[in-house]
Amino acid sequence: MKAEPHKIKTVKNLNILSYHQREVELREARYNTFNINSSKVAFDMVSQGTSAKSQEQESGSLIGDETYAGSRNFEKLVTAVGDVFGHKYVCPVHNLKGAVKLVTVTMVAEGNKVLSNSSMPQLMVEYENGTFKQIAYSKDSLYTGNINIEELEAELNTDTTVSYIFIDLYVDGYKPVSIDHLKLVKKLAEKYNTKLVVNISYIAELAVLISENDKKFSQKTIKEIVYQISQVAHVCILDASQGARCNIGGLISTNDYKTYEKYMNEVVVYEGLHTYGGMAGRAMESFQIGIHEMIYEAQSKWIDQQISYFCECLEGIPLYRGADGAYIKSTEFLPNIHKNQAHALAALIYLKAGIRCLLDGVYKEESVLPIQIPRLGLTNDQIFNIAKAIKEVYQERDSLTHFKLKNTPEWQDEAIFSWNNPSLNKFDFNCESYRIQTIEYVGIATQAEREEIAKEVGYNTFLLPSKDITIDFLTDSGTTAQTNMQWSMYNEGDETPASSKDYFDLIDVLKDVTGYKYIIPTHQGRAAEHIMSQVLIKGRGGYVPGNMYFTTTKLHQEKAGGTFVDVICDEAHIPTSNFLWKGNIDIQKIKNIIDEHGEGSIPYISFEFSVNLAGGQPVHMDNMKDVYLFCKEHNIPVMSDATRAVENAYMIKKKDPRYLNSSIKEILREMFSYGDGCTVSSKKDYLVNIGGFLGIRDDDEFYKKSLSMLRIYEGTRTNGGMSAGDMAMHAEGVREMIDFNYIKSRVEQTQYLGKMLFDAGIPVVEPIGTHAVFLDAKRFLPHIDQDNYPAQALASALFVESGIRAMERGNVSSGRNKKTGKNYRPALELVRLTIPRRAYTNAHMDVVAEGIIKLYNKKETIKGLKFVYEPEVLRFFQGRFEPVD
Repeated sequence: MKAEPHKIKTVKNLNILSYHQREVELREARYNTFNINSSKVAFDMVSQGTSAKSQEQESGSLIGDETYAGSRNFEKLVTAVGDVFGHKYVCPVHNLKGAVKLVTVTMVAEGNKVLSNSSMPQLMVEYENGTFKQIAYSKDSLYTGNINIEELEAELNTDTTVSYIFIDLYVDGYKPVSIDHLKLVKKLAEKYNTKLVVNISYIAELAVLISENDKKFSQKTIKEIVYQISQVAHVCILDASQGARCNIGGLISTNDYKTYEKYMNEVVVYEGLHTYGGMAGRAMESFQIGIHEMIYEAQSKWIDQQISYFCECLEGIPLYRGADGAYIKSTEFLPNIHKNQAHALAALIYLKAGIRCLLDGVYKEESVLPIQIPRLGLTNDQIFNIAKAIKEVYQERDSLTHFKLKNTPEWQDEAIFSWNNPSLNKFDFNCESYRIQTIEYVGIATQAEREEIAKEVGYNTFLLPSKDITIDFLTDSGTTAQTNMQWSMYNEGDETPASSKDYFDLIDVLKDVTGYKYIIPTHQGRAAEHIMSQVLIKGRGGYVPGNMYFTTTKLHQEKAGGTFVDVICDEAHIPTSNFLWKGNIDIQKIKNIIDEHGEGSIPYISFEFSVNLAGGQPVHMDNMKDVYLFCKEHNIPVMSDATRAVENAYMIKKKDPRYLNSSIKEILREMFSYGDGCTVSSKKDYLVNIGGFLGIRDDDEFYKKSLSMLRIYEGTRTNGGMSAGDMAMHAEGVREMIDFNYIKSRVEQTQYLGKMLFDAGIPVVEPIGTHAVFLDAKRFLPHIDQDNYPAQALASALFVESGIRAMERGNVSSGRNKKTGKNYRPALELVRLTIPRRAYTNAHMDVVAEGIIKLYNKKETIKGLKFVYEPEVLRFFQGRFEPVD
């Protein structure tokens, strides 16, 4: 599998401290990483409760049936356990310890014994006055958690007080157990009249291991293997915060009612009523969904694949490959440190890069440090960077010469240490600046199914149902994965049609970024375009120069009585030109309009930043200034389309050495200063799903007229058709969009995909832009005439080939000349691969590149298209086509 079988829904921004700050945090934590505040951690490398949830799980948390008895969520949980594990009776508990406790207090009489392959239940058993023995392991090289069957039977034969045999499917996280071994243990348990209790928290991970290593199971699905494993056990316990990817919770399940009856009657003492067991209804809802999802084939294998990748990236480091990560042999890693090597290594890794690994439980000197991957929570690039940091620590390990325990702890989290203050080299992450919180499953259809779907929708990618799309590159508008902070702000929105606090917050933050006196919120960008065009054009007409058209912008200008004139630099119309600033306006072209039509013929200049239809091409700061000063001389307002202003600002910082040390916010303020106002679709750079605004520098009359239009067409002055929650989310998005680490990862992901395609010889618009990669359909499909819409044909063929949805931006989008009825046949005939912000990983980019390259190698098989239904305006949205024979 080359990429995640899902896309990103919500994220949490990383907090990367400086080296000095990490020194301070370590010192305050007494060099015990367990005690470092999570807000001071870049990556928390523990798997328990840290996984990314699905959007279905997250929504489930809002429909919890919070009742003391008889919860519907409990009923769903019972159904899920029956479907996946084949157990009829379920007792929920607050976590895994709750399960071990309940099993122990109901099954272990005073003096009775528990036999196990794991130390997990030992403390609980001994606390309840039982005795415990961990059976020695067999010498199986793969299933290292298998125990010595002869020793087990000897114990059972000599001691008739064994209450249960406890088997952990993945002992200590890295010692797996085989199904055949489980069956042998069960056989002995029944022979000696006791129970087999199995911790199945890593059952999906074990199922993948078995499917890949046991020929008997190579053709079985993960679901089938999971079912078979759980059926071996008399009793299963499950930690909801592991494979089911919940934050909290657990359960006990069985098919033996008499055993269940004991749990049911005792759970009320320790956990809660047997229908909730210490879990909220919302937690049970999320849990039952997670149980179904943990056996998804693609998801299980992706989790396994990431672990393998992590271990490969750690080549040369002494480790065990575990169920959920790499388990570092700390005694070999730090041979010069003779005690508490695992704690010492954890401290070094945190000091190096803010990565937390930790030890928990009763204090003892551990030789292994777990570095666990939160399931679905990290990208491959992040995993690579984490491994790189650990390998650099390995190279610098001799800098640690002293690590000493300073107290006598009973528990790992109580341990206090001192060290020699090692000095490590600086480490910089080169990956996404966020971690994944919630995921959205993507559509999986066969190529034959996609062929039928494309035909049904008339070969128009706008009409494709999203459930059938694997990677959706149709647009970056409103498709952003938002942060947990944005959602928190959304939930705190004060809903009112009057003056919400969130309106004032949004206005303040936008004024701070733009420097403009007036901000008018609108429900999205085209509403702002409509108001601006009506106020500035209607009743006077004229010519509106712009650096290439955008569909809705041009339509609003025409509806108001204006005529769009393209004044972008000539290089923008040449796909192979490598001019860096192809979004620039050619001032001579503005002069030509004035010369031909006279002063006053231009109501305003429409100046787009990071020009969409030119290929996401940026504008140079000097060009913005020159255009503004020229227009001032001729009394022409300059109105920017600042929808992608942040991307443009990043390219200025990257490409113009004068701005290397300027912040994104500083660059934006200068950009906005060379204009009289702006329209913005906030669904792009401003990181929201809905919203926009009209900004006005200081023109009181323009502002007053615009407010009147707003009240007629959009909403009140203080909401513009947006909810208070959306305005709150918008304000937070503005704060986040100017973070350099965010915008760097966003634009560089586009560059990454573009470079792969360019290096493979795929005809793309050069240089690669900021928000999308544009395929040059004329060069990709030279055998198709432009009036047979090669870009539309290519976009449709790409969906059929790979499940990737892209957008035509060529002859179809350009429309027809109203006088002649002929297509405009623009110079650029493009397919836009628009990358949603924070929604996909570079692994997805690899899949996209592979699909396009494969299609390019059989491009002659793609046929042109003709309209069978053609709307009068914006025909690319609803038009339908059929292939040309």
